[in-house]
Amino acid sequence: MVQVNIQDLFDNSRFPRGISLLPVLLYFPVGLVLAVLRIFIGLHVFLLSCILPKGSLIRSVVLRIMCSILGICVTQKNQENRDLAARVIVTNFISTLDHLAVDLAIPCMMPSVWDLPIALNWMLGYTPMGVKEGRDVLIQNAKRHCQDSSFPILAHPEGASTNGKVGLLKFSVWPFSLDQPVQPVLVRLFRPRFLQVAPSVLGGRWWLDVLWFLFMPYTHFQLRILPKVMQYDKESTEDFTKRVQQLMAHELGIAATNHTSADKVEYAKRTLVRQQAHVSSPETSRKELYPTSHGPASPTATPQPVVETRLNTMARQVKEVLPHVPLDVIRVNLGTTKDVDLTITNLLEGRVKFTLETPGSRLPAASSVSPQASPSPNSTAAKTFSKSPKDRTLSLQERKKALIENARTKYKEKHGLST
Repeated sequence: MVQVNIQDLFDNSRFPRGISLLPVLLYFPVGLVLAVLRIFIGLHVFLLSCILPKGSLIRSVVLRIMCSILGICVTQKNQENRDLAARVIVTNFISTLDHLAVDLAIPCMMPSVWDLPIALNWMLGYTPMGVKEGRDVLIQNAKRHCQDSSFPILAHPEGASTNGKVGLLKFSVWPFSLDQPVQPVLVRLFRPRFLQVAPSVLGGRWWLDVLWFLFMPYTHFQLRILPKVMQYDKESTEDFTKRVQQLMAHELGIAATNHTSADKVEYAKRTLVRQQAHVSSPETSRKELYPTSHGPASPTATPQPVVETRLNTMARQVKEVLPHVPLDVIRVNLGTTKDVDLTITNLLEGRVKFTLETPGSRLPAASSVSPQASPSPNSTAAKTFSKSPKDRTLSLQERKKALIENARTKYKEKHGLST
């Protein structure tokens, strides 16, 4: 397996950058009108696909014509390699409508992962096989389908779509566990050169992908049929799966990777977290809390309003408990923990170094110390670290209460208030 960075397997943006975006903007009004018209035409296409018998010549011809009007064109290469006895078809996965393109060329059924009505499943080319009940149930139902139905099973063994430019995700073994030869079909997708719009993006919705299909002038699916592949004697299912993956990757001119569909989900989550962290990063939040102006001040200038954020609210909560800790130190740690109690614990137990802030002043003290380095007579730091979570929680609550009482006492002494 070739080592490929997982971020290279997916498109994060649907649109090109720079000057290449200009044709998309100029075409947008035309594409919008085209998409609206095609939505109504698409309803008739779905109705015809439900009425006409699956696998009939007239259905194939009518649907090809109607899909061409919708901007979806399908061509085949190496049709001589098609084996009618092959009961399992496996393809790479690059868009939401891959199964539709394959079904137009080779009538087939695909296991459904949604709880849809029977008629809608049939219309979309899906069939329920117990996917949600586990792999064993899926394999059992798929074997029964291979024996009873005249239509082959279509499977996307990658389990998740990629951009199709760099590599294939690791194949799932279930399509190769049916005791059947498999027919690999390579799917390539082409769009006008002046409209480089990605067919799918990381974290995108399937219905948005469909709308962008209707928006484009056309989308050309090219299907290349490879000779059927059979499992060798004494070859394990895992080795058979890897061999087919490597064969398809070699024919596509890309890499066969060890990244799985689960890795894509985790990468999408990390990407989302990074984006959210960038929006509410400590540096950004600090600028929002303490806005600064660049250039000479104007006599008529008004101060920039402070933007209230969730991070600001948590920082104030920590500041009320620990008034001697600088606010910027609190905010930086909150940007990492996202938790008020955890940040307080870190500050109290000396995990975060900071300079003590004198009451009523933003100016730091002369020397930088930590809460445990120079304990004061009223220090509330824990002398020992308890092994019991319950004891640690009680200790934290006691220290919070003691800190608040110390702060109130100092405030009253400073202002000469009666106790």
